[in-house]
Amino acid sequence: MDHPSVKAIRCSGTSYEIGLQHGRGAAAQVHANINTYTGFFEETAQISWPAARERAVGQFAPTLKARYPEILNEMRGIADGAGGGLTYEDILALNVRSEISLTNYADGCTSISQIGEGGKIFLAQNWDWLEELQRGMVFLHVKPRGSDIAFQFLGEAGIVGKIGMNSAGFGLCMNALRSGAFDNLKLPVHIMSRRLLQYATSVDEAVAIIDEFGLASTSNYMFADKSGKHLDIECSPKGNTVILPCNGYVAHTNHLYGADRPANLVDHPAPNSITRLARMQKLTDEDLNTNVPTTFRSFRERLSDEEGAPFSICRDRPPGAAGMERMTTLACIMMELTSRTGRVLIGRPCDALPVVEWSFQ
Repeated sequence: MDHPSVKAIRCSGTSYEIGLQHGRGAAAQVHANINTYTGFFEETAQISWPAARERAVGQFAPTLKARYPEILNEMRGIADGAGGGLTYEDILALNVRSEISLTNYADGCTSISQIGEGGKIFLAQNWDWLEELQRGMVFLHVKPRGSDIAFQFLGEAGIVGKIGMNSAGFGLCMNALRSGAFDNLKLPVHIMSRRLLQYATSVDEAVAIIDEFGLASTSNYMFADKSGKHLDIECSPKGNTVILPCNGYVAHTNHLYGADRPANLVDHPAPNSITRLARMQKLTDEDLNTNVPTTFRSFRERLSDEEGAPFSICRDRPPGAAGMERMTTLACIMMELTSRTGRVLIGRPCDALPVVEWSFQ
C-alpha cells in the first residue's frame, strides 16, 4: 500500500480515534484540500468557504446526528488531528463537497465491473478530478473497534469514504452525476460511500443500505462482491435505477442511461461522458470477441485508452485549460473481489506508473 507521493494511513479504534489518526497522519493534505475546495466552491457555487461550512452544518448536521452520529465524532477527530484551528464544521464541509457543488458541475470517471475466468469478479475505474487534488490524496486502511470488517479506500484527505473494498469481499466505485435533485434528510454521497464500505458484506446489503438511507444528491455507484454478483445503480433523492450486467459486464461514466429512471430526474453531462461509455463498451466487447483474458492487465489497457484525447478514458488536462477544465485522471483503481486484492496506479494509467497492491489476504 506504499506509494512515494500518497500517504498510507492505518486507523483503528473508536470513531473519534479513527478520525484523530486520519487527521494527524494527513494534516498537510487535509489543509491542502480545504484550500482547493475553497476555490472550487467559489467557482462552481459562488460561495465562500465560511458560507459553504455554514451551509454544510445547517443542512446536514441534524441529519447525521440523527442517522449516523458516529461519523460526526470521526470528523471531530479529523479536525483535532489536523490542527491549525480546524473544527468539525470544516471537515463536514469537505465531506459534502458534492452536495455543495456537484449539483452544478460533474467530474469525470469511467467505471466497469466484469466477470472473469474461474468466477473472478473485477471492479475498476479511472478517477478523473481536479489536478490540484494530486497533493491531497491518501490511502486509508480502517478497522473500527468491535467490527469484524476492515476496509480500505483511495480518497481525499479529510473525506471519510471513497473508492475501495472491504475484508468481506465487497467493493464499490463511484461516478458523479450532475443533477439538481437534492434532499438534506438523506446521506451525502461520500458519507454513504463510507457507510457502504464499513457495513456492506455483499451487493444485496449495499443496495439495502441505499434503500434505507437514500442519497442527498445524485451519484452513480458500481458494486461487486466475492460471490460474483455485480451491478450498477444510479442513485438520486428521487429514487434509484439499477443497471444489470450484459455479456458479463456493466460500464458507466457520468450520465444517466438506465431505463425507467425516476420521473423529472435529469442530468447535464459533458459530451465526453457519452463517448467514453461507448468507447469502454466497444473495447470490452472486442476483448470478449477475441477471447482476451479478463485480468488486471486487460483492465489497465482499456482504462489507458486515449481515443478522443484529452477527453478520453485516460484523461489529460487540455492545453491552456483553466477553471473546471483542468481535470485529469488522478488514479486508476482495480479490484478483484474473490481474492480481495487490488491494484492502484496513482496518475494516468496510460503512463508508466508504479503499482500499489491492495490485499486482505
